[in-house]
Amino acid sequence: MIKNFILGLILTFSFTSFGANTHLIDANSETGFAIYRTSKPKAKEMRELCRLGIEEIMVMSGNAEQFENKYSKYCPSLKVIYNKKQKAKIPMEASFLAEFDAWVKDSQEKGKKIAFRCNCGCHRTGRLAAYYQMKYQGLSAVDAKIIMKKHGKYMFLFGYLKPQVDALKEFIDGKECTKRSKYCVVKDI
Repeated sequence: MIKNFILGLILTFSFTSFGANTHLIDANSETGFAIYRTSKPKAKEMRELCRLGIEEIMVMSGNAEQFENKYSKYCPSLKVIYNKKQKAKIPMEASFLAEFDAWVKDSQEKGKKIAFRCNCGCHRTGRLAAYYQMKYQGLSAVDAKIIMKKHGKYMFLFGYLKPQVDALKEFIDGKECTKRSKYCVVKDI
């Protein structure tokens, strides 16, 4: 009970105290494609997303109405293409990864700048960034986890993300998941 209370205080502070946590993951100067990871935007951050030329965003915390929609006048060209609440403790679904991959492919082909986020840009966002980096940039799971930790906050409280990233690498490689099932990509029925 006390542990959950302290965790709640830490998470509340972390989600409100350090701004956008925006990082470029990948870019192609020839086509114009770029992909960013970020956190929940307010007016200042929305202006920055527009300045960067970001056209579309995936919101994995399901709260676009409180941020992108509320502050849309600061970046009217930004389109929310996904707005569902995911939980960091629950591994990503194969169907979501297929949707993400189709979005990335389309954006690469059209030279679009895109972004994805959760709340702090740390845990759900870090996990998806690790997936992108392993699949599209050839990073190892070890290197992807190092980057995830670098941009994350209070990662010691989210130890389940590391085995999820290992399981994502196995999924990318077309291998059966060797981790406990609670870390494996959720297969569609």
